[in-house]
Amino acid sequence: MVSDLTLLWRLTYGSAPAKLEADLALCKQFFDPLARGHSLRDRLGKLPETPSDLLRRISQYGEPLAVQAGDKVLLVGLEARLILDLLEKHPVDDDHLVLVPSDVASAEHTAMEIYRTWSTARLHQVVALRRGQGREVMQAIAVGVVIALLVNRSDTEERAVVRWHHSTADGQQVDSAIFAGAEAFAAEVSRNRSSRAVGEQRLKGGYALSEARRRLADQLVVTPDDKNGGERLYIPAEHRQAVIAFLGRDLGRRPRLTPSILSSAFDLLVGAYRRAAGELAHRGMVFERSTDTRSLKDELLREFSKAQRSSGQSR
Repeated sequence: MVSDLTLLWRLTYGSAPAKLEADLALCKQFFDPLARGHSLRDRLGKLPETPSDLLRRISQYGEPLAVQAGDKVLLVGLEARLILDLLEKHPVDDDHLVLVPSDVASAEHTAMEIYRTWSTARLHQVVALRRGQGREVMQAIAVGVVIALLVNRSDTEERAVVRWHHSTADGQQVDSAIFAGAEAFAAEVSRNRSSRAVGEQRLKGGYALSEARRRLADQLVVTPDDKNGGERLYIPAEHRQAVIAFLGRDLGRRPRLTPSILSSAFDLLVGAYRRAAGELAHRGMVFERSTDTRSLKDELLREFSKAQRSSGQSR
C-alpha cells in the first residue's frame, strides 16, 4: 500500500511525498470547497491516467482514500497522505500492521480540522469584511459614496436617494450628484489615483455601490420605489453609528492616511456634493444640514483616530 499510495501521490501532485504539513497544504488545490469550477476543471484535466494495475489495486479501497477523477484517473488527498504518514511510522512485522486507535483518531482529527478551516474560510472572510478587518481595505470611492449618503442624511426611506438606471437622464444626473463628492473624497484620500471609469460612476450596477453593499450588508438598504420606478437607497438611522465606526476602522488601516488628509477629503466631498446638489434638490432628495454634517465629520475623525491608536498598539 505504501508504494501504491506514494506513486499515486506523485501522479497527483508531480513529486514524491515530502514534509507532512506542506503536503497536506498541497491538497487544497483539489479539495478546497471555494475553488473555482474552471480552475478545478483545468487541474483535473492535467492529471495523468492512473496505470491499470495501480488503478485496480487502489480502487478496492475507495473513497476517501482515493477519489475517482475520470474514467482512468484517480487522485489522492488528505486521507491518503495521513495514512502514508501512519504506515511509515509503524514497522510491518510478518506482513501484519497494528495501528494504535489513538494514532488513527489523531489522523482523523487532523483531516477534520483542515477541512473545517477550508470550509469556513469564506464565512470568516465575510465576517472580517463586515467588521472592517478584511485583507484589503474598502475602495476609497466606495467609502466616498457611503459618506455622501450620510452627508445627505439619507437615513430613512423618506430621505432616501432614488437610483435609476444609468442609461436614463434621471439616473445619470443623480449618479453625477452623488459621485461628485465621492470622487473628490477618493482623489484626496488616495492622492495618486486616476479618475474612475464612467461605467463605475453609477449607483445602479456600478462597482462602488456594489463594494459598499458587500461590506455593509443590511446596514445599507436598497428597496424598490414603485412610485418613481427606481430603487430607494439609504442607511437606516439605527445603523448610522455602526456604519461610521466601520468607516473609521477601515480608513484607519491606511498607513499613509492622516487625520489632516481625512479632514481635507471630507471637506472636499462636502463641497463637491453641495455644488452638485441641484440635481437632487429639484427631485426633493437634498436633506443635508450643516450642523449634522459637522457632527458627522467629528464622529468620523474620532473613529478614525481610535482605529489608528488601536492599530498602533497591536503592532
